[in-house]
Amino acid sequence: MKNNYPRVLDLREKAIKRIPFFCSEYLFSGTGNDKVAKANSNIFNHIFLTPRYLKGTVKPSTKQNILGMEYSAPFGVAPMGSAGLIWPGAETALAKMCTEKDIPYCLSSVASLSLEQVAPNLNGKAWFQLYPPKDKTIRDDIIKRALAADYSALVVTVDIPATSRKERLLKAGITIPPKLNFRTFFQALLKPVWAFSTLLHGIPSFGTMTKYEFFSQDKIDNGWNEMPRYVDWQYLEEIKELWNKPIILKGILDADDALKASTIVDAVWLSNHGGRQIDVVPSPLQLLPNIRNKLGKDFPIIIDSGFSSGQDISKALALGADFVMLGRPFMIGIAALGIKGAEHIHYILHDELSNVMEQMCCKDISEIKSQNTTVSNEFFLYDSGEFK
Repeated sequence: MKNNYPRVLDLREKAIKRIPFFCSEYLFSGTGNDKVAKANSNIFNHIFLTPRYLKGTVKPSTKQNILGMEYSAPFGVAPMGSAGLIWPGAETALAKMCTEKDIPYCLSSVASLSLEQVAPNLNGKAWFQLYPPKDKTIRDDIIKRALAADYSALVVTVDIPATSRKERLLKAGITIPPKLNFRTFFQALLKPVWAFSTLLHGIPSFGTMTKYEFFSQDKIDNGWNEMPRYVDWQYLEEIKELWNKPIILKGILDADDALKASTIVDAVWLSNHGGRQIDVVPSPLQLLPNIRNKLGKDFPIIIDSGFSSGQDISKALALGADFVMLGRPFMIGIAALGIKGAEHIHYILHDELSNVMEQMCCKDISEIKSQNTTVSNEFFLYDSGEFK
């Protein structure tokens, strides 16, 4: 397997062939014209690390500390809604792999399995991601459940103030949660292994959310995105009163927002939702250096969107991130190889990152973070006010 699929993207076509069309569209689509989703991947072409040699040969350690926890590597699995749609049992496979490899698993509040179902496969070092409901009784109950299930950090996602159009999903006839119709039924029949496995596991739902009235099947019209939601700074302060462990604010892009958040939460997570929410924003990597300067060198910064290799991870670390979270790559691996794909993607990412560190003569993560980094002109953003 290592020889046949040495890179994450080597598995993309195999993944597409093994799952129904509506599943692959859900996995790979962005929103609008997918410009942001594509730009997220292309931005890495404009970042370069300059090695310093004559240090002998190093055996690098990829261990990284964040939020009072030590992990075996500076990357983890990002929250993915309805992962069980891509491949049945995906959440369990990811949780077990993360526990075995000692990297963080962030479970989505709209995962196919509930936070209680996934928790027995975890080790007390996983994170739970919350889409903030406007109904605070739902919010408070979810937080209590996550505390009781021993999740170590709460990830509050703020970058979904409105429903994304997701035009490719509309054209593919996808609803989330999925509803069976002639079109999707026919597509599923063409992928018998996926279809049989789905029959064994059952049609994916929203495990954590199904206990709440809004998420009963007869109340959901156009999917979970129609859930009334609301978050502001006061709402965040209220969460802090309820959650006595680290809080991560996910979806931040503005430097002033990041600075204000740093006085309330324990870490910020730079993200444009993988290009799935709005098609006019920059890559978080382009904003990372300025936000790092604003926050200082010690405040934890996590980042996602567009990462698909250990080389990509090394560039984010060198630009100032402390941790990188990846979603699509792990789902590509599972779609292509089944549940064993999670472990293979981990192997690829860890081996690539370790090799970069060896080539750069960096013995640990602190040294890759201090590496000389250059960017091309295409990387830079300019305030439009400069041209007015």
